[in-house]
Amino acid sequence: MANAIEVWKQQKHGFDVWEDVLQHAHAKTPMKEIEKTDLERMKWHGFYYRKRDQPSSYMTRVRLTGSELTAKQAKEIAYIAYEFGHGIIDITTRANIQVQGLQIEHLPKVAERFDAVNLTAKQTGHDNIRNVFAHPFSGLLSDELIDTRAFCHAITALFIDSRELSDLPRKFNICLNGTEQHSAHFWTQDLSFLATKVNDEILFRVLIGGTQGQTPRLAWHLPVLVKEEQVVEVTRAILNLFRQQGSREKRNRGRFRFLIEKIGVGGVLEYLEEHLSFRLQPCVTEPMPAVQYDELIGWFRQRDNHLWTMGLSVPLGRMTWQQLEGLALLSKKWGDGSLRTTHEQGIAIANIPSGFKDAAATDAAALGLTIHADPLVRNTMACTGSQFCNIAVTETKGHMLQLIEKLRQRALMLHGIRIHMSGCPSSCAQHFTADIGLKGVRVRRLLGTREGFDIFLGGGIAGRLHMGLLFKLGVDVDQLPQVIEEVVAQYYLKHKPGQTFSAYWRETLQDQEANKVKDDDYQLPTWICEGCNFHHIGEDPPVYCPGCAGLRRLFARVDTTLIEEENVFLKATETALLSGTPPQK
Repeated sequence: MANAIEVWKQQKHGFDVWEDVLQHAHAKTPMKEIEKTDLERMKWHGFYYRKRDQPSSYMTRVRLTGSELTAKQAKEIAYIAYEFGHGIIDITTRANIQVQGLQIEHLPKVAERFDAVNLTAKQTGHDNIRNVFAHPFSGLLSDELIDTRAFCHAITALFIDSRELSDLPRKFNICLNGTEQHSAHFWTQDLSFLATKVNDEILFRVLIGGTQGQTPRLAWHLPVLVKEEQVVEVTRAILNLFRQQGSREKRNRGRFRFLIEKIGVGGVLEYLEEHLSFRLQPCVTEPMPAVQYDELIGWFRQRDNHLWTMGLSVPLGRMTWQQLEGLALLSKKWGDGSLRTTHEQGIAIANIPSGFKDAAATDAAALGLTIHADPLVRNTMACTGSQFCNIAVTETKGHMLQLIEKLRQRALMLHGIRIHMSGCPSSCAQHFTADIGLKGVRVRRLLGTREGFDIFLGGGIAGRLHMGLLFKLGVDVDQLPQVIEEVVAQYYLKHKPGQTFSAYWRETLQDQEANKVKDDDYQLPTWICEGCNFHHIGEDPPVYCPGCAGLRRLFARVDTTLIEEENVFLKATETALLSGTPPQK
């Protein structure tokens, strides 16, 4: 029996809701008066209802195939965010761009303006094939085996506006890489093509069935080599296999990985042999495991030695509309108007001549963006979170910004240690494949339920890529800085030479079970500098104050017992007032 979502998908295709959207836009229909199933169908057109953004609003997710963006397109997105939205731009972990804060009457205009600059938001959500991307600098890299952007566009052309390939059991992620070094990202895709050189011929190894989400799994190796001219047809066949045989009964068993578990890699090979007009070359040699993350911030010399790509740090992927407009102008002024978004939530300007490097970086700095990101900004990632997302359990970008600042105050350095924060088990920030993964949860405390996180360690590079191991359950957001400081400090103190953070913690946690964190865990004394009121948390005050450079003797310890008692009294007072009972102290 098909699940409830499959029922309404069969009753009315997602494409067919657009006429209703036009009517709702004309009438300015409130979100609460639009059928829930039609709100879901709007995702086939790239518009997402946001109940938490009061008054209720919509988000659009722009498809940027191959991570490519022109100056004209960037300006149009910026102006849409300014005219119709909240004025913010979010870059996602699939190198899309999202604009929040639209109203129903704006949606047809937004779609028209996208179309005018050759952009689309179609099929970027729900049971569709998401943004197809490559290495963000594909076509620019001097050591690239093959430029994979054309493959990204050809694959996208297969399914855009296709009623058949927009009717999948669940979402499907595809990416390609034309370099010899394959980063961790490619092992968590439904389908990855990884370039390799065999006897002077460029071929592709294939990975299938990788997922993040509630049931994460690293991809299987499909033991074949695919020629350049075969990539699109192999993709078509695998999509048809998933469409025809993927489960439509239980949503939590609908991803491609579950079909592979059912029929095996051998079953996939049998289907391809039956449905392709050519034979695939066998290859049992697996791709080289990921040994590093992509380095995408800084200056990168291009294939043409006189041109450079400027990779900019965008903290947690969020920009203002002015910043995106400014980058569009910068790309035309110092380059040829070519920009690239990255799956690390960053953005880059391509084709900058050597003589203009400093001028371009200066203009970027004037916009508040830089090639010189500190380790805390460079190594952190966060999803949309409950600020806008309907399913998020916790806020993320706000918590991560605060976490970064608190860790910075503690002078904590993240040398190659990645922290990813997701607001729910869906893992949009890929917390399962981070050195420190944070999954949003609700935690019970003395004063009520609060936002918190389950902590995973060891999901980064450790000889090869691994999924993180559960370390702590229900860590309150206020406890988070101390937990992270302790696990990082332990690694620096005890690791073997050359051992990565993830390798150390995978070895350490082999026989340990995750413990639930209590209210009084990770509660260290608070010290206040009498010179500048700077707050320091730790067993001892710092040697000097990071706020005013005052000496240690300026610090006084705060008696937190009185504060805790006052908080308990305030909570009891609130409860008493709500119940009509006079509070007692």
